[in-house]
Parts: sequence; C-alpha cells; structure tokens
Amino acid sequence: MAKSTTQSQNRLLIIEPDESSAKLMSSAAERIGFEVIVCAAVEGIDAAIDEFTPDMIFLELKLPHNDGVEVLEMLAKKECHARIFLISDMEQSILDSTCRVGLQLQLDIGGTLRKPFDATQFQATLTGELDTRSRFSSDDFQAALGPGEFIIQYHPIIVVSADRDAPITGVEVRPHWRNKRGSKVFLSQIMFLIREAKLVHHYNFLLMDKALESYGQWLKGGLDVGITVGMDETNLTDPEWPKFMANVVDKWKVPHDRITIAFQQQAIKDNLDTVLRVLTRLRISGFKIALETMGNDISELDELLQIPFSELRLKRVLVNRIGESMEAEFNVSTLISLAKKRDIMTCAVGVSTAQAFTFLQDCGCHTATGALFGQSLPVAQVENFVRLA
Repeated sequence: MAKSTTQSQNRLLIIEPDESSAKLMSSAAERIGFEVIVCAAVEGIDAAIDEFTPDMIFLELKLPHNDGVEVLEMLAKKECHARIFLISDMEQSILDSTCRVGLQLQLDIGGTLRKPFDATQFQATLTGELDTRSRFSSDDFQAALGPGEFIIQYHPIIVVSADRDAPITGVEVRPHWRNKRGSKVFLSQIMFLIREAKLVHHYNFLLMDKALESYGQWLKGGLDVGITVGMDETNLTDPEWPKFMANVVDKWKVPHDRITIAFQQQAIKDNLDTVLRVLTRLRISGFKIALETMGNDISELDELLQIPFSELRLKRVLVNRIGESMEAEFNVSTLISLAKKRDIMTCAVGVSTAQAFTFLQDCGCHTATGALFGQSLPVAQVENFVRLA
C-alpha cells in the first residue's frame, strides 16, 4: 500500500492491481490536489477505509483472488460513505451490472470508467466530482435563501391503473441548487455534505417551506393533486421532527393528508425502534408515509410493512430493468402483490419506457414517475401542465 506525501482535504483510494494504471491515476489525482492511497489487492482495504477515510474510491473489478462485487459488499458492511467509481476493461454491460449491485447495497456509486483511459479522462472525472463538492459550503447554502439559488421543481405522478380517469394524481418534489455560476446540483447528490455541516434541520425547513408555498396556492385554486417529498434518514431519529413537520405544514394551511413523506428501506431497518415512534406520530398527525425499496429481502420487507405505510415506492434501479431482467420483473410483480395484500398503494419511480409502463399496468401498480412522462417542471408550469393533461 503506497501513500503520497501530499496533504489535502480530498482523499482518494485507488484499488488497482496493475502498477502502471495505478501510477497513472495517482499522478493525475495528485496534480489536482488529492491525497492518494493505492491498494493492489483486497488486503489493506480495511485499514485504508478505517484510517484514511477516503472521499472517493476508484475500484478495478478484477483483483487477485477477488472481484469488485466482493469489495462492494465489504464496503457496504463497513458503511463506507465514499463516492465510488468502477473501472475495468470488460464490456460496459458488466460495469453497469456491477453499478446496480452497488446501488442495491446502498453505496454511493458515482459511475464507471472503461479502460483504456488516459490521464486526461481520469482527471476530468475527478475534476467534475471536485466541482460538485466545491459548490457546497455552509455559508453558501444558507445564503441561497436570499438570492433564490435553492429551486424546487415538480415531477408529475401519473396514474397507471387503467380504471382511473385523472391522468395525474400528484407531484413529486425535486429540489436542486443553482449556484452563482449557473451550475445545477440536485440536493440528493450533496446530502452527505449537508449532514456533515449539520444543516439537515435547516434544509428540511427550506425544502418544505418552499415546496408548500406554491402547493398551498394550487390547492386554493382547486388543483386536486397530492405532493410527495423525499426526506433524509436523519429525521427518523429526531423525536421532535413530527412536531416540526406539522408546524411547517400548518403555516401554509395545507391538509396533512395531502402530503406523502418518502424514506429509504435501509434507513428504517437500521433504527427500527426509534423509527416506529416517529413514523407512527406522523401517521397519527395525518401524513402519508412511503417506503422506497428494491425488494431484495421480501421477508424483511413484509415485517417492515407492519408499520402503517401508505405507499410502497419501487426504486428507479429496479424499475429500469423491466424488459431486460426476468428477475427484476418478478421482484416488481411480487412487491406489487405484497402491497395489495396490505392495502398499500404502489408507485414505480423512474419509468422510462412504454414497455415498463405496460408491464406495471398489467401488474396493478397504481402510479408512476419518470422520464416517460416528461421532465421535471418549474413552479410556473405545473398548474397548466396538470390542467391540460
């Protein structure tokens, strides 16, 4: 394991057995200010994660006596929060498949880089990641309240079931930050930075306040749609959060039962005792709660659904495989059947093809979002879009 002498806030772990490739990446990274560690094999990765705590990892899929999937499983067990990029000379379909495995393991997968690549390509990937990180600071984020850099867009939630008349049943909140340079960053990409800066509470207020300001006006104008908001998992361990949510919503005189709050399955599983209290209080207050899932462990999911969820949301990475994977289609149909038995609504996230929409319709899925139904809408276009749909 070799370590550079350069000190930097940006730490890169390269897991690469080929010495020449590792040297190319190390040199390129150090030129733009990264501190670098190289591991040529699985041995040493544990110590690198614990002692070096990398911000980014580049992982070669082919390792001596091991493979990239095994390493991803190791990183997931260690609850690694680094941004991970996968590299290999194998065909792109294998890289893409490994990406899906990483996402299933709840890892932060940044993308892929296929060999052979040169130092310029590698450096461009690193620079793009640095650019995203450099857009965020505590002061900048709080200052965004004033100049309107924090922007809410809304994605339509489309009715899938054939027996429903209204084509649009709700909108999903899609927040992003357009900074002074004009660059757009979706807040989900930098939530880990918001957590590190202890700004989650501030973010919650900003998100709900801006989203409900427009939504409250639509309701007054007779627009009959619900609203779905994804929330960070740290809220689930805050006993004061249900009261906070009620106060923000009441400020805009929005009925609680028009709002669906979505959480990831893993976040709920990890803190079940505290989560149960928080979610039950939200449901007593009238809010709807959605569980986002890949459906990898049906027995675990069935147990979690004893919590009074209103909706089961099928994650994008699963829905995108409809038409390509029989396993994914089986999982989708099983999840929809499970939700039906518990009288829970289902929503498919990230629908991009007519084939997927038809499959979901045949399975009895209730609603869907995704590129098939258009792009996210700025606030000024939502009312016309819904009324004309």
